[in-house]
Amino acid sequence: MEYHEIIIVGAGASGLMCGYLLGRQGRDVCILDKNETAGKKLAATGNGRCNFTNQSMSPACYYGDRKYVEQILKRFGPEDAIALFGELGILTREKDGYCYPYNGQAATVRELLVQGCRESGVVFSYRTKAAKIIHKKEGTYELRCGGGVTYQCRSLILATGGRANGPLGGDGSGYKLCRSMGHRVTPVHPGLTGLKAEGSEWKQLAGIRMQGKISLYADDLQLGEEIGEIQIVKDGISGIPVFQLCRLAAEAMEQGKRVTGKIDFVPQMTRSQLEEWLIRHGSRGLSGIVNKKWIPVLTKKEKELNRLSAVMKEYKVTVSDTFGLEKAQVTAGGVATEEICVDNMESLLHRDLYLLGELQDVDGICGGYNLHFAWATAAICSQHLIDEKG
Repeated sequence: MEYHEIIIVGAGASGLMCGYLLGRQGRDVCILDKNETAGKKLAATGNGRCNFTNQSMSPACYYGDRKYVEQILKRFGPEDAIALFGELGILTREKDGYCYPYNGQAATVRELLVQGCRESGVVFSYRTKAAKIIHKKEGTYELRCGGGVTYQCRSLILATGGRANGPLGGDGSGYKLCRSMGHRVTPVHPGLTGLKAEGSEWKQLAGIRMQGKISLYADDLQLGEEIGEIQIVKDGISGIPVFQLCRLAAEAMEQGKRVTGKIDFVPQMTRSQLEEWLIRHGSRGLSGIVNKKWIPVLTKKEKELNRLSAVMKEYKVTVSDTFGLEKAQVTAGGVATEEICVDNMESLLHRDLYLLGELQDVDGICGGYNLHFAWATAAICSQHLIDEKG
């Protein structure tokens, strides 16, 4: 049986950051991961560019208990993330509040975090999947892993991530471990992915990127709306505006509600303004607004110009499903935050058990918010452990 003062399960964003912060303070840390290498998902995040935080940080950018999130953001803001990255040797480039490594490479973030951990004496054990946790009476944890390998520690940190993106390691195994320790896990759904839609038009429109507004409804009650670049794919709609609404659609469908959407092709115009434009310019006016592939689809629905404006302001989409957890960037749902101490990320059910990042029932919109939450929970947890032992 191998013993370490602190064991971290999961070598993703929160696990690596927590290991680095503890290791540089001389703590005896071992990071276990079921994959063959660290940070697989981290290296791919943001299409390989790693939008790691956002200067426009607000609890409103998150789903979950926003009062809980607010307390975390007060203790660790974007300036703290930027400073930490600077310590690692990563210069920040900012665009419209979105913060990236200056070289635009997520792989660098992973490599320097791993390097920082190793230089601080942190030990890694790959291809090691935690299967069972036993909380011993003397206050230690025993962690039984595949292949009969057993570890023991005083403090156990679960940073396993969620169920999103299975090819990069998201398998939800952390939820099983948390349930075994008595924690409640809320229903999990895909977050930040596209929506499948009924209809044959999507296949012929696939590949189109268009500016517009998407509004989402559940049983005719509006859930939300987003403006930006909407991407048409062979079986539905995608792009950042759709990603932002995906969680709401998934929850509504889970509840058995009928989910629909409406696309506004020209949100900067009222319907009367668009109608006047189309009447004045005729077919040229339509070509000047939409991709040519859209024209036969739109005109098939309505040939009269004065009524075509109504179709273009409220193009109806019947949502049949999300693209699923396999293609999702983040998991919505997780361990109930009322069972986690916001001051140190410690379980309120078991002393010296800590839960970080995506494992918690908190998820953010696009823009670096999910990675920021990972850094924040890691920083808060590690600082507590450092202060606790002096």
